[in-house]
Amino acid sequence: MKKEDFNWLSKRFDIPEEDIIWYNSGCCYSRIQVKTKESAKKIHDVAKNDTANGGMLHGMPLGGISEYKDKDGNIYYDITC
Repeated sequence: MKKEDFNWLSKRFDIPEEDIIWYNSGCCYSRIQVKTKESAKKIHDVAKNDTANGGMLHGMPLGGISEYKDKDGNIYYDITC
Protein backbone atom coordinates (compact mmCIF):
# COMPACT_ATOMS: atom_id res chain seq x y z
CA MET A 1 0.00 0.00 0.00
CA LYS A 2 1.06 3.54 -0.67
CA LYS A 3 1.37 6.32 1.91
CA GLU A 4 -1.70 7.95 0.32
CA ASP A 5 -3.73 4.80 1.00
CA PHE A 6 -2.86 4.86 4.69
CA ASN A 7 -3.73 8.55 4.83
CA TRP A 8 -7.10 8.03 3.12
CA LEU A 9 -8.02 5.11 5.42
CA SER A 10 -6.92 7.08 8.47
CA LYS A 11 -9.23 9.94 7.53
CA ARG A 12 -12.11 7.69 6.46
CA PHE A 13 -12.18 5.80 9.77
CA ASP A 14 -10.70 8.49 12.05
CA ILE A 15 -7.85 6.23 13.17
CA PRO A 16 -4.07 6.75 13.37
CA GLU A 17 -2.18 5.74 10.21
CA GLU A 18 0.29 3.76 12.31
CA ASP A 19 -2.51 1.44 13.49
CA ILE A 20 -3.17 0.18 9.95
CA ILE A 21 -1.48 -3.11 9.08
CA TRP A 22 -3.22 -4.17 5.88
CA TYR A 23 -6.21 -3.31 3.69
CA ASN A 24 -7.91 -5.18 0.87
CA SER A 25 -10.52 -3.44 -1.25
CA GLY A 26 -12.85 -6.09 -2.63
CA CYS A 27 -15.66 -5.80 -5.15
CA CYS A 28 -18.38 -6.85 -2.64
CA TYR A 29 -16.80 -5.73 0.64
CA SER A 30 -13.38 -4.77 1.98
CA ARG A 31 -11.24 -5.85 4.94
CA ILE A 32 -8.80 -3.93 7.07
CA GLN A 33 -6.39 -5.11 9.75
CA VAL A 34 -5.37 -2.82 12.60
CA LYS A 35 -3.21 -3.02 15.70
CA THR A 36 -5.58 -1.68 18.36
CA LYS A 37 -9.04 -2.52 19.61
CA GLU A 38 -9.87 1.20 19.70
CA SER A 39 -9.26 1.54 15.95
CA ALA A 40 -11.20 -1.68 15.29
CA LYS A 41 -14.20 -0.25 17.17
CA LYS A 42 -14.06 3.01 15.18
CA ILE A 43 -14.03 1.08 11.90
CA HIS A 44 -16.92 -1.05 13.16
CA ASP A 45 -18.91 2.09 13.96
CA VAL A 46 -18.42 3.40 10.41
CA ALA A 47 -19.22 0.08 8.69
CA LYS A 48 -21.94 -1.37 10.94
CA ASN A 49 -24.87 -0.06 8.90
CA ASP A 50 -23.51 -1.39 5.57
CA THR A 51 -23.80 -4.83 3.99
CA ALA A 52 -21.80 -6.79 1.42
CA ASN A 53 -22.88 -5.83 -2.07
CA GLY A 54 -23.05 -8.86 -4.34
CA GLY A 55 -21.47 -12.24 -4.47
CA MET A 56 -22.12 -15.24 -2.27
CA LEU A 57 -22.13 -13.05 0.87
CA HIS A 58 -24.58 -10.46 -0.51
CA GLY A 59 -26.42 -8.79 2.36
CA MET A 60 -23.91 -9.87 5.04
CA PRO A 61 -23.63 -7.16 7.72
CA LEU A 62 -20.25 -5.42 7.73
CA GLY A 63 -18.27 -4.20 10.70
CA GLY A 64 -17.51 -7.64 12.13
CA ILE A 65 -14.32 -7.69 14.20
CA SER A 66 -12.13 -10.80 14.38
CA GLU A 67 -9.21 -10.96 16.80
CA TYR A 68 -6.04 -12.83 15.79
CA LYS A 69 -2.58 -13.43 17.16
CA ASP A 70 0.45 -13.43 14.86
CA LYS A 71 3.39 -15.85 15.15
CA ASP A 72 5.15 -13.46 17.58
CA GLY A 73 2.13 -13.32 19.89
CA ASN A 74 0.98 -9.83 18.88
CA ILE A 75 -2.79 -9.34 18.74
CA TYR A 76 -4.36 -7.64 15.74
CA TYR A 77 -7.92 -7.07 14.53
CA ASP A 78 -9.48 -7.82 11.14
CA ILE A 79 -12.67 -5.91 10.30
CA THR A 80 -15.05 -6.22 7.34
CA CYS A 81 -15.91 -2.82 5.92
